[in-house]
Amino acid sequence: MSTRHIFLIALLTGFSLNNFAQQTGINTKNPQGTLHVDAAHNNTGTAPTSTEQADDFIVDETTGNVGIGTVSPTTKLHIVSSAPGALTIADGTHDGNHVLLSDASGNGKWVDHPVMRPNIRGSATTTNVYSDGNAATPYLYTGFSITLTEGDWIVNAGLTFVELGRRGGGSINVTFWQKAYLSSTNSSTSISQTNFSHLGPAGNNTCYGGPMYGLSSRSPYEIGYITGSSVIRVPASTKATIYLMIENKPVWYYRYNSTYWENYFYAIPITQ
Repeated sequence: MSTRHIFLIALLTGFSLNNFAQQTGINTKNPQGTLHVDAAHNNTGTAPTSTEQADDFIVDETTGNVGIGTVSPTTKLHIVSSAPGALTIADGTHDGNHVLLSDASGNGKWVDHPVMRPNIRGSATTTNVYSDGNAATPYLYTGFSITLTEGDWIVNAGLTFVELGRRGGGSINVTFWQKAYLSSTNSSTSISQTNFSHLGPAGNNTCYGGPMYGLSSRSPYEIGYITGSSVIRVPASTKATIYLMIENKPVWYYRYNSTYWENYFYAIPITQ
């Protein structure tokens, strides 16, 4: 028999087998799809049980769906596992508490998403200060600070001021706008934003503010209050400690204490 005849016989035999052998099984005599791999070689019946399917891989002959741990995949990739951690994508962007996020083209990557980040509560040291009108120290430290990781945050603050116009037993009428600032340092001489930036329309001039009214005819514990929020951005690969500062005012204008019950300072992560 010539080489040409052998080639023709082999070609016809292959064509015939492709027509009749629609399913291929590896380690199983009863394949359930176009390709069915029983890795542990533990399928005993015509149709594997759910326990036997746990180590199986299959390509469905009708839909082309791929099943891992199931022989009946209902999506393009269908994974069934009795334990968490069935999927691993280690592409270099993975990290603890990251989530898989896609772009408009469906490309996915791991990101530190706000839904997985907790709110951050600021810490405080006991601080009691009076406005003293010292031009050399235009800012006073509230005792509040907060440390934030990269991303966008809503930073919320609330501060109580008392004894408006009555420091040292004096009694004067005062009406003023009190400001508070976020700063990279707790310096009493300047405000800086070296490890974060404000995203509001005022940029890094952003501050919290509130009206204060002190009348000599009222009780000696007149109270004023500042409350507000600011959206800031901490750059990538940065861990920023931020201090809450207040504007110094002339002597007798106010007294501030970090332990007043109404005070608060915390941040909420948001999506960029």
